[in-house]
Amino acid sequence: MSDVGAIAVTGLGGFIGRSIVDRLVADSPGLRIVGIDHRRPFRLDERVRFHAVDLTDPTADVRLAEVLHKERVDVLLHAAFRSAPRANLDLDHELETIGSIHVMNACAAAKIHRLVVASTTMAYGPWPDNPNFLSESHPLRAHPDAHNVCNRAQMEALLGDWKVRHPDTEVTVLRTCWIAGPVHQDAVSRYFARPVVPTLMGYDPLMQFVHEEDCLAAFERAVLESHPGIFNVVGSGVLPLSTLLRQAGKRILALPSPILYRMAYYPSQGQTGDSPAGFYDYLRYLWVADGRRGFDVFGEPLYTTREAWMSFISERRMRRYR
Repeated sequence: MSDVGAIAVTGLGGFIGRSIVDRLVADSPGLRIVGIDHRRPFRLDERVRFHAVDLTDPTADVRLAEVLHKERVDVLLHAAFRSAPRANLDLDHELETIGSIHVMNACAAAKIHRLVVASTTMAYGPWPDNPNFLSESHPLRAHPDAHNVCNRAQMEALLGDWKVRHPDTEVTVLRTCWIAGPVHQDAVSRYFARPVVPTLMGYDPLMQFVHEEDCLAAFERAVLESHPGIFNVVGSGVLPLSTLLRQAGKRILALPSPILYRMAYYPSQGQTGDSPAGFYDYLRYLWVADGRRGFDVFGEPLYTTREAWMSFISERRMRRYR
């Protein structure tokens, strides 16, 4: 059992933020949990002390610092990031990059002991010259057409500078690969839930997934225990994209990249504000991450990439009979 005091979590509207709050309430009833978001989520446990803070507000750092000081928070999990890109690039930047600066300023003012931040292995970028496995020391080369991923890479750069200026605060960054499981939903899971999945002709990159339970277990330990540093959070093993889609019984629509990108351009711009390459290049080039450092600290994942993927697929199939 950890000796931390109050724990605050931002981003209760997202999967990681809300799920970690639920786990902490269930597993550690003696802890004081503080929830922070711009509005109170539906069915939030009454034991969670909720405070409304809009991280896009220019004075959010002052408001958040007041909350952290008032609640005597020791540990903050920052998970207020989009689960899917939106067409309003400026608003996403205000939330994810500027909002993260507000969080850092508030942590400094409130003298937070430990800051845990949710990031993504997508920040390494899908590039033809990537090594087979990307370690935590590999530079972040976020895809320029994936604005949410660029925001996360920029946030990490700012956080690295902030950490040097505030050595008294432990900083833990967890970079998760794509999450799969029966509950988790985002733009990626919705894409792969299609009966027909477009892919790029001539490309079949290795893919990796982390099961939602392994992902949440790593975040829970990072919050409750001292593990400063940067860690990739991935499932064990990798599989080619074509193998994953065949196992799921999907029809594969393989198209030449110029045709697919041209066909998807206007829908992608309207829905995400990005060009199609910002997503489809992740189905084109290698970007799998090395999970050994995370395995050593948080333990071997219970689920392999294949098992995490099949958990996701099985749940979608069962929905047909409900």
